[in-house]
Amino acid sequence: MARVHSSRRERKSGGFGETLKTIIYAVLIALVIRTVALEPFNIPSRSMVPTLLVGDYLFVSKYSYGYSRHSLPLGLPLFDGRIMYTQPERGDVAVFVNPLDGG
Repeated sequence: MARVHSSRRERKSGGFGETLKTIIYAVLIALVIRTVALEPFNIPSRSMVPTLLVGDYLFVSKYSYGYSRHSLPLGLPLFDGRIMYTQPERGDVAVFVNPLDGG
């Protein structure tokens, strides 16, 4: 019975550290996914009505047309232009960064 109590104490003492490590891993995984693969956006205006409505959310595939500095967190200027660029096709929905305010 002493073994049961000691294993419970070991689990409780490592609980905060394990939780913190799990949160850090989750944030890192989410950051990598948002940087490399997909990013959520919402529709701010009526420009796409009736197909997309104001307030609709969509996930944007970042690798479809290549990567730019705006694909990175905080718009870090690690390279100029686009890498792995391909042309958009007719009917594609484009999401862009406002050059005046970065929004």
